[in-house]
Amino acid sequence: MPEGVTAGITLLANRYEIGDVIGRGGMATVHLGNDTRLGRKVAVKLLKPSLANDPAFRTRFRQEAQSAARMAHPTIVRVYDAGEETVREPSGAEVQVPYIVMEHVDGRPLSDIISDGPVAPAEAVRITEGILTALEYSHRAGVVHRDIKPANVMVTHTGQVKVMDFGIARAITDTSATVAQTTSILGTASYFSPEQARGETVDARTDLYSTGVVLFELLTGRPPFIGDSPVAVAYQHVSEQPAAPSTIASEVSPALDAVTLHALVKDKTRRFQSAAEFRTDLQQAAAGQVPSSTRKLQQQHASDASTMLFGVNPRTTSNPAVAFRELDDDTAEHRPQRTQNRPPVAWIWVGIVLIVAIIAATVFFVANLQPGKAPVSSSVTVPNVVGATWSSASATLKKSELTPVRVTETSDDVDRGLVIRTEPGGGSGTRSR
Repeated sequence: MPEGVTAGITLLANRYEIGDVIGRGGMATVHLGNDTRLGRKVAVKLLKPSLANDPAFRTRFRQEAQSAARMAHPTIVRVYDAGEETVREPSGAEVQVPYIVMEHVDGRPLSDIISDGPVAPAEAVRITEGILTALEYSHRAGVVHRDIKPANVMVTHTGQVKVMDFGIARAITDTSATVAQTTSILGTASYFSPEQARGETVDARTDLYSTGVVLFELLTGRPPFIGDSPVAVAYQHVSEQPAAPSTIASEVSPALDAVTLHALVKDKTRRFQSAAEFRTDLQQAAAGQVPSSTRKLQQQHASDASTMLFGVNPRTTSNPAVAFRELDDDTAEHRPQRTQNRPPVAWIWVGIVLIVAIIAATVFFVANLQPGKAPVSSSVTVPNVVGATWSSASATLKKSELTPVRVTETSDDVDRGLVIRTEPGGGSGTRSR
C-alpha cells in the first residue's frame, strides 16, 4: 500500500481501486490498480503531493497527460486517465495528489534487467530499436519525452518493449529552476543530455542522446558517467567524453562503438537528428557495418582543425577518432570570448593581394631604371670665378662638370665683360646628374 499522505487512498476518482506498490521513483509511486468501471487491471501512478502546490505544474501536467493519452502505439504505454485527488493528511490538512492511470504492462522495468548485468549486444540492439520506434512515433506527434531512462522502459515477458511517462518530465522540468531541483524529483542525472544539464531548450535530439546513454548501459552494465552527485554527473555530460563501450565490454563491436558514441555527441547538431536515422545506423551496426553517417562523423573529428585531445583520458578509449574532443557549444562558453568581431575573410585576402601588387610594382620600377639616368643630387664646390672673363669663367666651371648659363646685367663697380657673381656663390652649391 502507499506510504505517507497517500496511505489513506483506497479508491481513486470513485473508480480505481489502489493495490500493492509495484514501482517507486523519485517523483512518484506506482501501484497495481483495478478499473471498477471497465473491469480491467491498470497501473496507477501517484505523484508527490508537493508538485500540486505549483499552479504552473498542475496546468502543464494536465496538458501533457492529454497529449500522452492521444498516443496509441504498441511501443508506448497507454495513458487512460489523469487528474488530482483530494486527500486528507494525518494532521487534518487537505492536499492534492496528482495521479495517472496507465496501461498495466506484465513484464519488468529495463532498470531491473540491467541490474542483472550487461545484455548481449544483439538484445541491446533489439531493445534500443524498440525505444527508437516509440520515439519516432512520439516525435512525429510533437511530444518530446525528456526523461528516457531504463526505469521508464518496460519489457514484457514476450520481449515487447514499451516506453512510458511521455510528457510527464516536461511538466516537472518546466517548473524546476535548477538541475539539482530537477534531479531531486526525477531521480538521476545519468541520462541527461548536455543541453538539459545546461538548462537550455530541448528537442527530439535530447531523447536520442538519452537513448544513447541507455544503449551504452545495456552494452556495458553501467552508464557512461558516474559521479558523487547528480550535479557532478551532469557536468560530465557537458564536459567529458565517454569511453568506447568495447573498453568495458570486449564483445561490443567497433560498429556498435561508433553508433553509440555518435548518439552521445555533445553538439546536438552533430549527433543523430532523428530516431529513424539512429535506428537505421543501429541496424547496420548490428549487421557488422560501420554506418556511412557515423564514418563521416569520425572523419570530421579527425580532420577538423578545431578539435584537440583536450580533457580526454586516452586510456579510456581504444578508438583514436573518438578521442577527439569537439570544441563546440558545450566548451565555447568556458573559453575567453572575443570582444571584437573578426574581419570578413574576403577582405583579408583583398589586403594581401594589394600588398603583393605594390611590392611587385616597386621591384619592377627599380629593375627597369637605366644606368646613369637616375636623378642623383650631391653637394659640389663651385669655383670662385668673380672678376674673370666669361670665356675663362666658363672654362673653369666646365672643368668642375658644371654647366654655366650666361646672364647679362649692368654694374657700376665691375668692368664690362667680367663676371659680377655666380649662383650659387663660389665655395658651395648643388648639382644634379
